[in-house]
Amino acid sequence: MPAQFHRLWKIAFLTLCLALPGCAPHLRLDRQARQLGLEVGRVSGTGFQHRIYRKGALCTRGRVHVYLEGDGNAWLTDHVIAPDPTPPHSCLLPLMAMDPAPGIYLGRPCYHGLAQTRPCHPDLWTRARYSQTVVDSMATALEKLMGDRSCRAVLIGFSGGGALAMLLTARMPEQVAGVVTLAGNLDVDAWTRRHRYSPLDRSLDPARLPPLPGHIFQIHVSGGRDDNIPLVSIAHEVARQPGARLLVLPGMAHTCPDGPVWRAILAGIEMLEQQPGRQKNLVVHVLDRQD
Repeated sequence: MPAQFHRLWKIAFLTLCLALPGCAPHLRLDRQARQLGLEVGRVSGTGFQHRIYRKGALCTRGRVHVYLEGDGNAWLTDHVIAPDPTPPHSCLLPLMAMDPAPGIYLGRPCYHGLAQTRPCHPDLWTRARYSQTVVDSMATALEKLMGDRSCRAVLIGFSGGGALAMLLTARMPEQVAGVVTLAGNLDVDAWTRRHRYSPLDRSLDPARLPPLPGHIFQIHVSGGRDDNIPLVSIAHEVARQPGARLLVLPGMAHTCPDGPVWRAILAGIEMLEQQPGRQKNLVVHVLDRQD
C-alpha cells in the first residue's frame, strides 16, 4: 500500500508541475541553457520540430560539436507513460558551454514540450525512442543546421543519446568526423534484458548494425560505478568498432564527467579532429575524483 501511495503521489505531483508556469521540465531546461549563455531555438526535421540550443557560429573551421541528450523521463511509474519525457536538467549543457568548439544541442522529436504536437505518439519516447523515424528526423534537422557539406560533426551523446549518436553516424557517415559517448547505451537489447524492461521492439540497436567506418574516430566513456549501463556492456561493443577508444572513469556513476576530465577529453577530440584516419583500438583507464 505505501508503494502504491508513493506512485500516485508522484503522478499527482508531476501532473500539477506540468500545469504550473515555469515548472514544466522543458521550461526548466530552457532556463538552464539561457543561464549558460546558449541561444534557444527550434528547427524542423522530417515531420517533427526539434528544440535546439546553440553556441557560436556553426561550422567554424569546418566543424561543429553536436550534443545529444539521454532518454529523460519516459515513464512516471512502471506502468504510466510520462506526458513529457524531457529531463528537467541536463549534465550535457555545462559540458557544451565549456567546449571551445561551435556547438549545438539537438533535441529529439516530441521532447521539450512538443509531446502533444502532431504526429507525436508516446511510442516515440518509449518503445520507438531509437526508431528509424526518430533517426531520420534528427538527421534531417542536423543537415539543415550544418548546411555546408564540407562541415563535419562530432556527435556527443549521453546515455540514450549515445545510442542515437551511433545510429545517426551510421545514417550520415560522410558528414561525421567522430563519435563520443558518455555512459552510452551501445547495446539496447542487453540494456533492456539487464533491467527487465519491455523490449524496445520498434527501435534500432547500434549493436545490431555493422561497425562504423574506420575513418570515424570514436571515444566511449564509461563509469566504473555505473549500474545503469555497466562497463562490461560498453567494452563489449567498443571491441568490435574500428578505431574506438574506451575511457574508464573508476569513480563515475551514470552521469557526465566532471569539468577537469571533460577538458582533457576535449583536448583529445581536438587532436583527433586534426589528425583524421583510422587508429588502433585503445583502452585507457583514467583515475578521477568523481564520487
